[in-house]
Amino acid sequence: MGPLEGIKVIEMANGIHGPYASMLLADMGADVIKIEPPFGDMNRVAAIVEGKYSGGSQFYACNRNKRAMCVDLTRPEGVALVRELLEDTDVLLENMRPGVLDRRGLGYDTLKAELPQLIYASATGYGPIGPRANLASLDIVGQAAGGVVAHTGTEESGPLPAGAALADHGGALWLAYGIMAALYARERTGRGQRVQTSLLGSQIGLQAWEMSHYMLTNQESGRGGTGHPLARGGWRIFAAKDGHFALAGVTDERWQGLCQALGVPGLASDPRFDSAMGRLENGDELLAAIEPLFQSRPVRDLVRALEETDQIVAMVMNYADLCEDEQTRLNGYVTTLHTDEYGDLPMVGLPVSLSETPASIRSRPPDLDANTVEILHGLGRTDEQVAAMYTARIVGPNT
Repeated sequence: MGPLEGIKVIEMANGIHGPYASMLLADMGADVIKIEPPFGDMNRVAAIVEGKYSGGSQFYACNRNKRAMCVDLTRPEGVALVRELLEDTDVLLENMRPGVLDRRGLGYDTLKAELPQLIYASATGYGPIGPRANLASLDIVGQAAGGVVAHTGTEESGPLPAGAALADHGGALWLAYGIMAALYARERTGRGQRVQTSLLGSQIGLQAWEMSHYMLTNQESGRGGTGHPLARGGWRIFAAKDGHFALAGVTDERWQGLCQALGVPGLASDPRFDSAMGRLENGDELLAAIEPLFQSRPVRDLVRALEETDQIVAMVMNYADLCEDEQTRLNGYVTTLHTDEYGDLPMVGLPVSLSETPASIRSRPPDLDANTVEILHGLGRTDEQVAAMYTARIVGPNT
């Protein structure tokens, strides 16, 4: 039994920011009902993959362990159905543009009066107030607005986005964090509340060190390049003969081991490099001495030799490497789910381990409208009533 067993979540969201947050709750045992418009979550058709399981890879990544139904919220009957579902719901999670649900009678102020125990969680682009509060945003825009892009790349390349949807995934983590804090508060107070996160705020929160450094010094830290703008010395990505690796934290003790692993023990006592300050002050000369040694050796052999001298080091892994890596498999960071329809499906696992109430992956992402009949039966609707709702297009897909 997961720690959120018995918690019911209604999700009205698309993309990553909202759906990934509710999936994290579902992995922890919550019953998540994903309410989609008749045409479905837009990410069902984004980044389509073909194979034994065909569909949008972004939808696949963010929607396991959920039940799904299609409801037309442009119809008063559809809104009434959602309000009925909310009567025994713990969390409403949405990432619609600000004002959309208010106009449909599903805004926070309206529902708070009727359902004081409800936790109403909203994911936006820029936060609940301010001149940009009503603007739309997406991941790369969130990275740019939140300061990440300005500090990546090199002076030659200019600003670069991260090669992953960091704003969306980071925003989802903050949203799930806020919801769980609100659930805990409700245990003590009996009252729900509103939880709000944004792509802008989430990016700033993920750069607490870098932002704090700027606020204390009033100096921009520059671009990270192959390292980090605030971490000097050997803290960077290096090239080996057939790949790349990251190295960090070369203390005086580790410097001795590094030189031993490279087969140049005499370099350890070179007066230019025999202290941390010396290695910083003579950084260019240091790199000129060690980079050719790195580049002469295969990356896996080099990383293994460095690990044996307690260096803080790792090979630069691509996704193929991670899927085959014993460490990721043993810890469940990459896993599989057995399904009757498709056999074993690969999945990114949950990187949180609880010894007594573990998370679990129980079902693949639901097909469009997969659970509408089941959910309506749970509300007491008869087969005839369900059929009438489909005929009237209150529920069901428009395909």
